[in-house]
Amino acid sequence: MKTFDVVAVGSGTVDLVFRVPRLPGNDDKVVGKKVAELIGGTVANTACVMGKLGLRVASLSTAGNDYFGQSIVDDFVRNHVDIRFVQRKSGIDANMAVIFLDDSGEKALVYAPNDETETSMVQAQEAISDSRVVYIMPGRLDKFRAISRYAKEKETKIVVDIESHLPDSQQHIHEILSLCDVAIFNKEGFRTSLQQEPERETLEQLVRKHDLDALVVTCGGGGVMACNREKFASHPGYQIPVVDTTGAGDTFNGAFIYCYLNNTDLADALSFASAAAAINISHFGARGKLSTVNDINNFKEKYQ
Repeated sequence: MKTFDVVAVGSGTVDLVFRVPRLPGNDDKVVGKKVAELIGGTVANTACVMGKLGLRVASLSTAGNDYFGQSIVDDFVRNHVDIRFVQRKSGIDANMAVIFLDDSGEKALVYAPNDETETSMVQAQEAISDSRVVYIMPGRLDKFRAISRYAKEKETKIVVDIESHLPDSQQHIHEILSLCDVAIFNKEGFRTSLQQEPERETLEQLVRKHDLDALVVTCGGGGVMACNREKFASHPGYQIPVVDTTGAGDTFNGAFIYCYLNNTDLADALSFASAAAAINISHFGARGKLSTVNDINNFKEKYQ
Protein backbone atom coordinates (compact mmCIF):
# COMPACT_ATOMS: atom_id res chain seq x y z
CA MET A 1 0.00 0.00 0.00
CA LYS A 2 1.30 3.44 -0.90
CA THR A 3 1.90 5.93 1.90
CA PHE A 4 0.16 8.88 0.22
CA ASP A 5 -3.01 9.35 -1.77
CA VAL A 6 -1.62 12.43 -3.52
CA VAL A 7 1.70 14.20 -3.96
CA ALA A 8 1.10 17.83 -4.97
CA VAL A 9 3.95 19.29 -7.04
CA GLY A 10 4.09 23.04 -6.53
CA SER A 11 5.30 25.56 -3.99
CA GLY A 12 3.31 27.84 -1.73
CA THR A 13 2.85 31.52 -2.44
CA VAL A 14 2.49 34.68 -0.39
CA ASP A 15 -0.67 36.50 -1.51
CA LEU A 16 -0.86 40.27 -1.05
CA VAL A 17 -4.55 41.17 -1.33
CA PHE A 18 -5.89 44.60 -2.22
CA ARG A 19 -9.53 45.72 -2.25
CA VAL A 20 -10.35 48.03 -5.16
CA PRO A 21 -13.61 49.65 -6.34
CA ARG A 22 -13.09 48.11 -9.77
CA LEU A 23 -10.43 46.04 -11.51
CA PRO A 24 -7.89 48.25 -13.33
CA GLY A 25 -7.50 48.14 -17.10
CA ASN A 26 -4.68 49.12 -19.46
CA ASP A 27 -3.02 52.46 -18.65
CA ASP A 28 -5.43 52.74 -15.72
CA LYS A 29 -5.15 53.62 -12.06
CA VAL A 30 -7.41 52.89 -9.12
CA VAL A 31 -7.02 53.64 -5.43
CA GLY A 32 -7.27 50.57 -3.25
CA LYS A 33 -6.43 49.29 0.21
CA LYS A 34 -4.25 46.38 1.28
CA VAL A 35 -6.50 44.07 3.27
CA ALA A 36 -4.48 40.93 3.84
CA GLU A 37 -1.24 39.01 3.54
CA LEU A 38 -2.16 35.37 3.07
CA ILE A 39 -0.57 32.04 2.20
CA GLY A 40 -1.69 30.60 -1.13
CA GLY A 41 -0.34 29.05 -4.32
CA THR A 42 -2.45 27.16 -6.86
CA VAL A 43 -1.18 23.63 -6.24
CA ALA A 44 -0.46 24.33 -2.57
CA ASN A 45 -4.05 25.48 -2.05
CA THR A 46 -5.36 22.28 -3.62
CA ALA A 47 -3.05 20.21 -1.40
CA CYS A 48 -4.54 21.89 1.67
CA VAL A 49 -8.08 21.27 0.41
CA MET A 50 -7.31 17.57 0.02
CA GLY A 51 -5.64 17.41 3.43
CA LYS A 52 -8.70 18.95 5.04
CA LEU A 53 -10.90 16.38 3.31
CA GLY A 54 -8.88 13.58 4.87
CA LEU A 55 -6.68 12.46 1.99
CA ARG A 56 -3.07 11.55 2.75
CA VAL A 57 -1.30 14.40 0.96
CA ALA A 58 2.36 15.38 0.63
CA SER A 59 3.80 18.56 -0.86
CA LEU A 60 6.73 18.27 -3.27
CA SER A 61 8.06 21.82 -3.25
CA THR A 62 10.63 24.32 -2.00
CA ALA A 63 10.43 27.04 0.61
CA GLY A 64 12.88 29.62 1.86
CA ASN A 65 14.33 29.71 5.34
CA ASP A 66 12.87 33.15 6.03
CA TYR A 67 9.65 34.29 7.66
CA PHE A 68 7.60 33.74 4.48
CA GLY A 69 9.01 30.24 3.98
CA GLN A 70 8.14 29.27 7.53
CA SER A 71 4.63 30.66 7.12
CA ILE A 72 4.13 28.52 4.00
CA VAL A 73 5.31 25.37 5.79
CA ASP A 74 3.24 26.11 8.90
CA ASP A 75 0.09 26.42 6.81
CA PHE A 76 0.76 23.05 5.18
CA VAL A 77 1.00 21.48 8.62
CA ARG A 78 -2.14 23.26 9.79
CA ASN A 79 -4.06 21.70 6.90
CA HIS A 80 -2.70 18.16 7.31
CA VAL A 81 -0.24 18.23 4.39
CA ASP A 82 2.92 16.18 4.93
CA ILE A 83 6.07 18.32 4.54
CA ARG A 84 8.78 15.63 4.35
CA PHE A 85 9.36 16.49 0.65
CA VAL A 86 9.44 20.27 1.16
CA GLN A 87 13.02 21.45 0.69
CA ARG A 88 13.99 24.46 2.79
CA LYS A 89 16.63 26.58 1.04
CA SER A 90 18.42 29.74 2.09
CA GLY A 91 18.51 32.73 -0.21
CA ILE A 92 15.35 32.10 -2.22
CA ASP A 93 12.36 34.42 -2.26
CA ALA A 94 8.86 33.15 -1.85
CA ASN A 95 6.59 33.02 -4.87
CA MET A 96 4.45 36.15 -4.66
CA ALA A 97 0.98 37.04 -5.96
CA VAL A 98 -0.72 40.42 -5.92
CA ILE A 99 -4.49 40.01 -5.95
CA PHE A 100 -7.03 42.75 -6.67
CA LEU A 101 -10.61 42.21 -5.48
CA ASP A 102 -13.45 44.40 -6.67
CA ASP A 103 -16.72 45.06 -4.85
CA SER A 104 -18.42 42.08 -6.53
CA GLY A 105 -15.78 39.64 -5.27
CA GLU A 106 -14.24 39.12 -8.71
CA LYS A 107 -10.45 39.20 -8.94
CA ALA A 108 -7.43 40.02 -11.06
CA LEU A 109 -4.07 38.51 -10.17
CA VAL A 110 -0.38 39.09 -10.93
CA TYR A 111 1.89 36.11 -10.16
CA ALA A 112 5.66 36.45 -9.68
CA PRO A 113 7.32 33.03 -9.28
CA ASN A 114 10.88 32.60 -8.11
CA ASP A 115 13.37 30.84 -10.36
CA GLU A 116 13.86 27.86 -8.07
CA THR A 117 12.98 24.38 -9.32
CA GLU A 118 10.58 22.51 -7.08
CA THR A 119 12.86 19.67 -6.00
CA SER A 120 15.52 17.21 -7.09
CA MET A 121 14.39 14.32 -9.28
CA VAL A 122 15.69 11.83 -6.69
CA GLN A 123 13.32 13.24 -4.11
CA ALA A 124 10.55 13.49 -6.69
CA GLN A 125 10.88 9.80 -7.55
CA GLU A 126 10.54 8.81 -3.90
CA ALA A 127 7.41 10.91 -3.51
CA ILE A 128 5.85 9.76 -6.78
CA SER A 129 6.47 6.06 -6.27
CA ASP A 130 4.84 6.23 -2.83
CA SER A 131 1.69 8.09 -3.99
CA ARG A 132 -1.48 7.00 -5.77
CA VAL A 133 -1.78 10.31 -7.67
CA VAL A 134 0.53 13.12 -8.74
CA TYR A 135 -1.18 16.52 -8.99
CA ILE A 136 0.73 19.06 -11.08
CA MET A 137 0.44 22.10 -13.34
CA PRO A 138 2.39 21.28 -16.54
CA GLY A 139 4.20 24.61 -16.69
CA ARG A 140 7.52 23.17 -17.89
CA LEU A 141 7.15 20.43 -20.43
CA ASP A 142 10.56 18.79 -19.82
CA LYS A 143 9.86 18.44 -16.12
CA PHE A 144 6.30 17.25 -16.73
CA ARG A 145 7.47 14.60 -19.20
CA ALA A 146 9.98 13.20 -16.69
CA ILE A 147 7.49 13.14 -13.83
CA SER A 148 4.62 11.65 -15.81
CA ARG A 149 6.71 8.90 -17.39
CA TYR A 150 8.17 7.90 -14.04
CA ALA A 151 4.68 7.97 -12.52
CA LYS A 152 3.37 5.57 -15.15
CA GLU A 153 6.24 3.16 -14.37
CA LYS A 154 5.13 3.21 -10.72
CA GLU A 155 1.40 2.91 -11.54
CA THR A 156 0.77 6.39 -10.15
CA LYS A 157 -2.00 8.40 -11.79
CA ILE A 158 -1.37 11.92 -13.15
CA VAL A 159 -3.89 14.73 -12.62
CA VAL A 160 -3.09 18.04 -14.33
CA ASP A 161 -4.47 21.54 -13.87
CA ILE A 162 -4.28 23.47 -17.15
CA GLU A 163 -4.69 27.25 -17.18
CA SER A 164 -4.36 29.81 -19.95
CA HIS A 165 -1.08 31.37 -18.75
CA LEU A 166 0.99 28.17 -19.16
CA PRO A 167 2.90 28.45 -22.48
CA ASP A 168 3.76 24.75 -22.76
CA SER A 169 0.11 23.89 -22.26
CA GLN A 170 -0.81 26.03 -25.26
CA GLN A 171 1.90 24.64 -27.55
CA HIS A 172 1.89 20.97 -26.53
CA ILE A 173 -1.62 20.33 -25.25
CA HIS A 174 -2.13 16.97 -26.99
CA GLU A 175 1.17 15.61 -25.69
CA ILE A 176 0.22 16.74 -22.18
CA LEU A 177 -3.15 15.03 -22.46
CA SER A 178 -1.49 11.84 -23.69
CA LEU A 179 0.74 11.81 -20.59
CA CYS A 180 -1.97 12.36 -17.95
CA ASP A 181 -4.97 10.46 -16.62
CA VAL A 182 -7.21 13.34 -15.56
CA ALA A 183 -7.14 16.86 -17.02
CA ILE A 184 -8.85 19.80 -15.34
CA PHE A 185 -9.14 23.02 -17.34
CA ASN A 186 -10.66 26.36 -16.55
CA LYS A 187 -12.73 27.63 -19.48
CA GLU A 188 -10.12 30.11 -20.71
CA GLY A 189 -7.39 27.48 -20.42
CA PHE A 190 -9.45 25.13 -22.59
CA ARG A 191 -10.11 27.79 -25.21
CA THR A 192 -6.48 28.93 -25.31
CA SER A 193 -4.97 25.46 -25.40
CA LEU A 194 -7.35 23.75 -27.80
CA GLN A 195 -8.68 26.72 -29.79
CA GLN A 196 -12.20 25.35 -29.29
CA GLU A 197 -15.19 25.98 -27.09
CA PRO A 198 -15.78 23.38 -24.37
CA GLU A 199 -18.75 21.38 -25.61
CA ARG A 200 -19.92 17.87 -24.89
CA GLU A 201 -18.85 16.37 -28.21
CA THR A 202 -15.38 17.92 -27.96
CA LEU A 203 -14.86 16.60 -24.44
CA GLU A 204 -15.98 13.12 -25.45
CA GLN A 205 -13.62 13.10 -28.43
CA LEU A 206 -10.66 14.15 -26.28
CA VAL A 207 -11.38 11.46 -23.67
CA ARG A 208 -11.44 8.80 -26.39
CA LYS A 209 -8.40 10.13 -28.24
CA HIS A 210 -6.18 10.32 -25.15
CA ASP A 211 -7.77 7.47 -23.14
CA LEU A 212 -8.45 9.77 -20.19
CA ASP A 213 -10.10 8.72 -16.95
CA ALA A 214 -11.80 12.14 -16.91
CA LEU A 215 -11.69 15.58 -18.48
CA VAL A 216 -13.17 18.53 -16.58
CA VAL A 217 -13.80 22.16 -17.58
CA THR A 218 -14.73 24.67 -14.90
CA CYS A 219 -16.64 27.72 -16.15
CA GLY A 220 -16.66 30.05 -13.14
CA GLY A 221 -20.17 31.25 -12.43
CA GLY A 222 -21.37 29.15 -15.37
CA GLY A 223 -20.77 25.91 -13.50
CA VAL A 224 -18.74 22.93 -14.69
CA MET A 225 -18.85 20.15 -17.30
CA ALA A 226 -16.98 16.88 -17.42
CA CYS A 227 -16.67 13.63 -19.30
CA ASN A 228 -15.23 10.21 -18.49
CA ARG A 229 -15.27 6.97 -20.45
CA GLU A 230 -18.86 6.20 -19.44
CA LYS A 231 -20.75 9.49 -19.36
CA PHE A 232 -20.97 13.25 -19.69
CA ALA A 233 -22.12 15.35 -16.74
CA SER A 234 -22.52 19.00 -15.81
CA HIS A 235 -23.43 21.08 -12.79
CA PRO A 236 -24.69 24.69 -12.79
CA GLY A 237 -22.85 25.64 -9.62
CA TYR A 238 -24.41 26.95 -6.43
CA GLN A 239 -25.83 30.48 -6.44
CA ILE A 240 -24.67 32.02 -3.19
CA PRO A 241 -23.35 35.47 -2.19
CA VAL A 242 -19.71 35.85 -3.27
CA VAL A 243 -17.08 37.30 -0.94
CA ASP A 244 -13.87 36.33 -2.76
CA THR A 245 -13.42 34.04 -5.79
CA THR A 246 -9.69 33.56 -5.13
CA GLY A 247 -8.96 29.84 -4.83
CA ALA A 248 -12.34 28.70 -6.18
CA GLY A 249 -10.75 26.55 -8.89
CA ASP A 250 -8.08 25.21 -6.53
CA THR A 251 -10.79 24.17 -4.07
CA PHE A 252 -12.86 22.53 -6.79
CA ASN A 253 -9.83 20.57 -8.01
CA GLY A 254 -8.97 19.25 -4.56
CA ALA A 255 -12.53 18.12 -3.92
CA PHE A 256 -12.78 16.53 -7.38
CA ILE A 257 -9.56 14.57 -6.82
CA TYR A 258 -10.99 13.38 -3.50
CA CYS A 259 -14.00 12.05 -5.43
CA TYR A 260 -11.81 10.56 -8.17
CA LEU A 261 -9.81 8.57 -5.62
CA ASN A 262 -13.03 7.38 -4.00
CA ASN A 263 -14.59 6.27 -7.33
CA THR A 264 -17.51 8.68 -6.96
CA ASP A 265 -20.08 8.89 -9.75
CA LEU A 266 -19.13 11.75 -12.10
CA ALA A 267 -22.28 13.83 -11.58
CA ASP A 268 -22.00 13.43 -7.80
CA ALA A 269 -18.32 14.40 -7.98
CA LEU A 270 -19.17 17.65 -9.79
CA SER A 271 -21.86 18.47 -7.24
CA PHE A 272 -19.50 17.74 -4.32
CA ALA A 273 -16.59 19.72 -5.76
CA SER A 274 -18.84 22.64 -6.73
CA ALA A 275 -20.17 22.76 -3.18
CA ALA A 276 -16.63 22.85 -1.77
CA ALA A 277 -15.80 25.78 -4.06
CA ALA A 278 -19.02 27.59 -3.18
CA ILE A 279 -18.28 27.36 0.53
CA ASN A 280 -14.80 28.74 0.00
CA ILE A 281 -15.85 31.75 -2.09
CA SER A 282 -18.28 32.79 0.64
CA HIS A 283 -15.22 33.54 2.80
CA PHE A 284 -12.19 35.74 2.33
CA GLY A 285 -8.90 34.36 0.94
CA ALA A 286 -7.84 31.40 -1.18
CA ARG A 287 -8.08 29.18 1.90
CA GLY A 288 -10.89 31.15 3.50
CA LYS A 289 -12.94 28.09 4.35
CA LEU A 290 -11.48 24.68 3.60
CA SER A 291 -14.24 22.21 4.27
CA THR A 292 -14.50 18.76 5.75
CA VAL A 293 -16.59 16.10 4.02
CA ASN A 294 -19.37 16.72 6.55
CA ASP A 295 -19.28 20.47 5.84
CA ILE A 296 -19.78 19.83 2.13
CA ASN A 297 -22.54 17.25 2.58
CA ASN A 298 -24.40 19.57 4.96
CA PHE A 299 -24.08 22.41 2.44
CA LYS A 300 -25.44 20.21 -0.35
CA GLU A 301 -28.45 19.22 1.75
CA LYS A 302 -29.19 22.89 2.38
CA TYR A 303 -28.85 24.07 -1.22
CA GLN A 304 -30.09 21.08 -3.24
